[in-house]
Amino acid sequence: MSQQITVFCVGLAFALAGLGASGQAGADDAAADKASDKNGTPASRPGIVPIPNYGGGLGERAYLLGDFGGRRTEWANNGFQFDVDTVSWADSVVDGGQSGATRFGANLTYNFTIDLMRAGIVPGAMIQVRAESLVGDKSASANTGQLTPANTASLSPTNYNVLGAGYDLALSQLSWLQMFSERFGVIFGKLDLYGDGAPSEFAGGRGRTQFMNWSLNYPTPALYVPSSTLGAGVVVLPNRDLSITSLLLSGTQCANSDCFEDLDDKGGIWATNASYQYRLRGLPGGVNGSFTYFFDKDFTELGSVTFVSTEGLKTSTKRESWIVGGSFWQYLSVKGTHEGPVNLTNKVPDLQGWGIFGSLTFADNRTNPWKTSLNLGVGGRGIISKRPNDLYGMGYFYNDLEKTLIEETANFDDHGQGVEAFYNLAITNAIRLSANVQYLSSVDRDIDDSLYVAGRLQVLF
Repeated sequence: MSQQITVFCVGLAFALAGLGASGQAGADDAAADKASDKNGTPASRPGIVPIPNYGGGLGERAYLLGDFGGRRTEWANNGFQFDVDTVSWADSVVDGGQSGATRFGANLTYNFTIDLMRAGIVPGAMIQVRAESLVGDKSASANTGQLTPANTASLSPTNYNVLGAGYDLALSQLSWLQMFSERFGVIFGKLDLYGDGAPSEFAGGRGRTQFMNWSLNYPTPALYVPSSTLGAGVVVLPNRDLSITSLLLSGTQCANSDCFEDLDDKGGIWATNASYQYRLRGLPGGVNGSFTYFFDKDFTELGSVTFVSTEGLKTSTKRESWIVGGSFWQYLSVKGTHEGPVNLTNKVPDLQGWGIFGSLTFADNRTNPWKTSLNLGVGGRGIISKRPNDLYGMGYFYNDLEKTLIEETANFDDHGQGVEAFYNLAITNAIRLSANVQYLSSVDRDIDDSLYVAGRLQVLF
């Protein structure tokens, strides 16, 4: 399946695997209540997800608002966690493309986690809620001459069936995770299929911290996949390094609705994903394989995510489609040592060092105009020794278009490609400012290739 479909489940899998015995279902809550840490503070019950560190000075804390005098940690110990992740941008096509106008916008994501196991209510259970707001002028992505977005962070929460429309507030996730053991669980509800970004140490981040271009965050053929929809599936954790998820999803986009009224309008999606982490000569690495099958789907509209002009692409009368692909990431140099899986959902590389990444994806060319996509690149953290938390990366992508799905009158090329480089400056652990530049070849031959530049400011409250 497409990477973004299961990244939420994959992130949970690694979190659960890392918890080990402290997160097992059916643990002895009474013993946990009596336990104390080295400062004599009563320890929390075992839970599904770890408790964040909200403390520290202004320049050190991971959350700008801090711990509220210990109240935030107390709430987390009782099962309730929350944060607000904001990213704002200014972007422009400074050469070529269709317009040189600078656009300003912002996305605000509100995350709430209710760990019912840690709260002592339901063993092995967790509720996750995510809401989002989109403000400002959106993005200059539509001016590049490409059919794929140059600014992934600007996509959500957008009404992808009405080009250019957004929401003041949309509920993108309301889900229940139930772990029956350390190795097996189920998840169901309204699922945010972009969640925490792709399961890659150097090409994740959902466009908020690392690469901005869609084709360096996700497989391009996955533009057909809805961003938020109803679904249910299983999470299987054979060991701490391997996670397998399989989901049955509605094909209907419903970022700002409950989906029930038009649940069958766009058919269904069966998506299966496997992610594995390993160590190569002591250096962490990982691979991901996915398969997505669309059934009884109405392909009269191009898809769910792209909001740029799609004139010149034919629609398909087929009712079935598929996407299959794989990706990898590998550290080539690391400062210090690290044991166990890395966290692929925190939008930054866990370790100070650098490495490589890549992906290759194929799609059904009878229904999907992006029949093949690939990307390659390098990324890392702390290239400057005195700035260990700064991020950087450079990547290349190539998208092969299916000519039979392009109108004969359209002056489209049969492929699109581009390069991107970024540097993300950690002002503090909670505030990041990044500069981004992309050179993008235009798919439309009537539009010149473009030079796209952007600045981003991310603040985690």
